[in-house]
Amino acid sequence: MAVASSLFVLAGCGGPNTPTTTTTTTSVPAVTNPPQLTCPAPQPIQSFAGIPVPVSYGTATAANGSPPVVIVCTPPSGSVFNVGLSTVTCTATDAMQRTDTCSFSVNVLAPPRLSVIKFLAFGDSITKGEDGSAGLSASSSRFHPSVLLPNAQTYPGVLQQDLVERYTAQMPTVFNGGCQGEGLTGDDSPCGFSRALGRFTSFTSTGLFPAVLIMEGTNDLFVHDSLAIPPAIDGLQRMVRASKGQGVRPYLATIPPIDPNGFRGATYSWALVPDLNERIRALAASENVTLVDVYQGFGGNFSLLGIDGLHPNADGYSKIAELFFTAIRETLETPAPSPLGADAFTGRTH
Repeated sequence: MAVASSLFVLAGCGGPNTPTTTTTTTSVPAVTNPPQLTCPAPQPIQSFAGIPVPVSYGTATAANGSPPVVIVCTPPSGSVFNVGLSTVTCTATDAMQRTDTCSFSVNVLAPPRLSVIKFLAFGDSITKGEDGSAGLSASSSRFHPSVLLPNAQTYPGVLQQDLVERYTAQMPTVFNGGCQGEGLTGDDSPCGFSRALGRFTSFTSTGLFPAVLIMEGTNDLFVHDSLAIPPAIDGLQRMVRASKGQGVRPYLATIPPIDPNGFRGATYSWALVPDLNERIRALAASENVTLVDVYQGFGGNFSLLGIDGLHPNADGYSKIAELFFTAIRETLETPAPSPLGADAFTGRTH
C-alpha cells in the first residue's frame, strides 16, 4: 500500500514521464457598435460658363464600427457635375459587413446675371484714361498736352472686361464718357457743351444707359479755393437727380487723392480733396444712391498715381475698376435661382 501511495503522488506532481497539456485561448473580437457615417456639408459651386464642372467635396467620416471601415462615395470627389442639383451617396462598411449610408447635395449654379448690362462712365480725364506718367511739365491751365492709355487699360475698359468675365451669359458694356479738362462749374466747353450737366443729360436722355457711373470734381480744385466745393457738389446733385428723373441708376464716386509731389498735383488744391469727398459721401447718402469710395479704396497710396500726381497709372485705373465692379455686383447681380432642395442637409439611411 505504501508503494501505491507513492506512485500516486508522483503522478500527481507531474513527474518526468507525465504528458503535459497545453490550453489554447481563442481571441473573440470585441463587440462594437455599427458604423455611423457623417457626410460633408452640401456643396455649392459656381459654373461661370454654364457648363458641367469638376467638383471636389469634403470627406465623409465614420464613427464606431469594427475596423477597417471602408467609405465609398458615388459619384466620387473630383467628378464632373452638371449644372443643377445632384446627390452624392456615401456608404461605410466595417469588417463585420455592417453598413451605414448618408447623402448630401452638390449644387452647380448657373452663371450669375446682371439686371443692367449697359453702363455710362461719366467724368473728366481720369475717366477718359489720361496717362499720369506721360506728362513732362506742369501747365498754367488744366488743359494741357496729354497721352491717353489704350481703352483696355482705362477704368471703363478694365471694368467692362471684369464684367464680361463674370457674366458670361450676357454681354455687359461700359461706354467711356470721359472728357479731359471738364469741371462741374465754369462756362468752358472742352467737349462741346457749355456745362458738364448739359453733356451728362445728352447721354442719359438717350435711353441707352440704364446705369451711370459718375466721378467728377477733380478739375474744380484747380482754383485753390474751398469756395469751389459747394457749387461742385451742387453740380453732382443735379446730375444725380437728372439721372433719377430719366430712370437711370446713378453710382456716385469720390475722387482719387492728389499727390502734391507730382508736377501737376502741386498745381491743384490737393489739401481740399478730403473735404470734397466727405461732401460727396454725404450727397450719396442724402440722395440714397450707391457710393463708390475711390478715395478710400486708394488708401493714400500714391503709387497708384502717375508721376504727375494727378492721374492714376494703369494700376490705379484697375483699382477704380475693381471698386465699381464690387458696387455693381453687390447691387445688380441676380444669381440664378437654386433648384428645389439645394439647401438640403445631410441625409441618412440605414
